[in-house]
Amino acid sequence: MKFRLLLAVLTAAVTLYAGQYDKVKITPDMSYVYIYHKGKAVKVHRIQDTKHKLTGEYAKTYRPGQYIQPINLKNGVQTIGEVEVLKFMKAKVNEQQGMLIDVRDREHYKKESIPSAVNIPAKIRQNDIAMNKIFKSLGMEQRDDGSWDASRAMDLVIYCDGIWCKKSTEMIGTLLDRGYPAEKISYYRGGFQMWKILGFTTVRN
Repeated sequence: MKFRLLLAVLTAAVTLYAGQYDKVKITPDMSYVYIYHKGKAVKVHRIQDTKHKLTGEYAKTYRPGQYIQPINLKNGVQTIGEVEVLKFMKAKVNEQQGMLIDVRDREHYKKESIPSAVNIPAKIRQNDIAMNKIFKSLGMEQRDDGSWDASRAMDLVIYCDGIWCKKSTEMIGTLLDRGYPAEKISYYRGGFQMWKILGFTTVRN
């Protein structure tokens, strides 16, 4: 509680000065947000070097066997962008009322991720025992008949490598098939590639 109060005071104190120093903002009225990651406050903003260029794996535009994912998943799940992800992180994740889920492979997550993201690799969806544990950790309660009570289910945002990556849509499909409510799930379609392209803060895990 004290830590959150300190974070709020820190945010308020520097907000007055942020606009005049940040060249690259998130929106006209937002330069950064503070997000909890593994118990520490992380300032999430964009790279201020206006000549910065993306290099490495996420600079690629083509991946064999991968196809562009649709914006409308047609299953009741909302697709969102970066501003909505940031608002979710601040309003839900910081208050422990929601979870940002990275479904990429564990090695990629360890190397770099969006701050506050929890890694649940997409391949875990094939493991019934693991998925039952995950459901319970997300606030789902299993009834005696094996069905799930979703009245306390957490709000989720799910992302993977980018718009060409199907891991998010596969995991979302599994969650829905198992009874997770669609209105509690959001799909960050841009994924880690778009997060990198826009120069947002990342963390090692």
